[in-house]
Amino acid sequence: MPDTGLFHLFEVSRVPGAATQTTINAILCVRAECLTCHQTMNVTAPPALLNISGGGAVLECPVCFSRQPISGARFADFLDRYPNGCTTR
Repeated sequence: MPDTGLFHLFEVSRVPGAATQTTINAILCVRAECLTCHQTMNVTAPPALLNISGGGAVLECPVCFSRQPISGARFADFLDRYPNGCTTR
């Protein structure tokens, strides 16, 4: 699902081949809207995008610093629903 609670995902880019059916192990880039301050962000590196060992990542808004860990399974579900990695928005 694109809504994670604190962020609305528009686009997710992962390392090719670094996935199983239930998790994404390495996220390269996320384009999302922060639902706290409504800033659209394109994050590619720490501290705004921090990959978690074992899968998933922590997103942090560069404007208001809202921060949320997102599981690899959530990213896998997003990519299952949007195989090209993008929502239509």
